[in-house]
Amino acid sequence: MKKIFFLSVFISTITIQTINAQTNCQLKSGVACYGSGETVFSKVDAPQSFYRGTRGLTINVTYTGITPASQAAFEYSKQIWESILNGTVPIKINVYFLALGSGGLLGITFPNGRKNFTGALVNDVWYPTSLANQLAGTELNAGESDFDMYLNSSVNWYFGTDGNCPAGKYDFASVALHEMCHGFGLVGLSKIDTAGLGSFGLLTLDDFAPAFTSFPWPELDTLPGIFDHYLMTSNGALLSQGAFQNPSDTLATIFTSNQIYWSGIYGFQFNNNLEPKIYAPSTFALGSSMVHLDEATYPNGNANELMTPFATAHSSNHNPGPIAIAILKDIGWNVDPNYNDVNELLIADSKFQIYPNPVMDEFRVSGFEFQVVNTISISDLTGRILLEKTISASENKIDISQFNSGIYFAEFKSESGISTLKIVKN
Repeated sequence: MKKIFFLSVFISTITIQTINAQTNCQLKSGVACYGSGETVFSKVDAPQSFYRGTRGLTINVTYTGITPASQAAFEYSKQIWESILNGTVPIKINVYFLALGSGGLLGITFPNGRKNFTGALVNDVWYPTSLANQLAGTELNAGESDFDMYLNSSVNWYFGTDGNCPAGKYDFASVALHEMCHGFGLVGLSKIDTAGLGSFGLLTLDDFAPAFTSFPWPELDTLPGIFDHYLMTSNGALLSQGAFQNPSDTLATIFTSNQIYWSGIYGFQFNNNLEPKIYAPSTFALGSSMVHLDEATYPNGNANELMTPFATAHSSNHNPGPIAIAILKDIGWNVDPNYNDVNELLIADSKFQIYPNPVMDEFRVSGFEFQVVNTISISDLTGRILLEKTISASENKIDISQFNSGIYFAEFKSESGISTLKIVKN
């Protein structure tokens, strides 16, 4: 499936800019790309949670230039997200349906954001305000929208919500669903500059000329986004947490390695105990690389395909997919437990739990049945055992302060069997 190109970056206090176009893209002035016009049919239906009719989040939309058909399709996509995410602070979106040219551009989105607010789960990272407000329990951006979304009225859209997108048309509901996911936090602050240095938090407005922003461009202070915070190499090194100089040619090499993965606990669990792969091709494409799921790993028709970087005409996907939902859960979103792809994994049997996770220096172990003798062994991604000891209900604190930041596995052995859990060491 050749897919829509989504350009996603943080902007202004902060905003995230997402620019979409069609296939075989080459950036032109940092904003537009063009497609081959390929048509491939696929269809993924909306999640079961949507059809149950319950809504845990309120999304208020102000429309400009919208038509009745396009508004109905957007409302449908909005309600899918309202059925998946829970939140107490309403989300505010400005949606503009305007003629943006016939060159393949599908849309541009500018979500707002904040850092170091009361309630932030991680300091010194940028959060989209849609999430920051939920974590803070209050509106941090009064008088400002959480999204400014521009959708191209010149595109040959299909506005139906049945998923039966005709050949030659692009499914409007799928694009809206994808765009909103970026605004909720599946987006980052990585780039490679003209000197070949990779970085987090050094984006400037010039990187996206002639794109515009609705807020003043912020001083990003070389800080990553919350999405960047969870990115890692194939050997478990976390990219934005001090293991690599920022900026550096080392980061540029990593960004184009095709070996970037998601380290979050839920992403791991909801991907059959494998780290989800992130799109990081050998040629860095600003707004596509490092901010999507991997194209080849989650192809056309795959349950996780919506949040890959490209899409074709004649296809539809009305479900964000378990990995995208897990990523949002990892960064702090409260996910409705009735969401079909999540609920099955939330109730999966686990004899033990560890907390806190991610871990700074030490963690504790809890379980519904501590036997007389239990052992824990911790290994790295290569399988090398780094620590092994006996634990009990009274002595269950594990010190891993000497471990480097990265991903580890804790194996628990008791009379009832063996359980393995993933640990993220900050």
